[in-house]
Amino acid sequence: MIEHYLQERFGIVQEDILISPLTNKKATVKEVLSTLEERGHIEKVYKKIQSIQTLGRKGVIVYLTGLSELNHA
Repeated sequence: MIEHYLQERFGIVQEDILISPLTNKKATVKEVLSTLEERGHIEKVYKKIQSIQTLGRKGVIVYLTGLSELNHA
């Protein structure tokens, strides 16, 4: 569901690579979303993305990149 929303609304696909500016680690959107789903946070993330959608594609990518940094911590 969230994957479809990201693709339709922002053009963000599962294969897109997120690169952490802090650690330079790479993760795909699919990897980040899978980890969030495993941890039970996907609904919270979906609601957050809906609330920041006015920031556009770049804002959502920055948010997802921040989440990917937390996943690698």
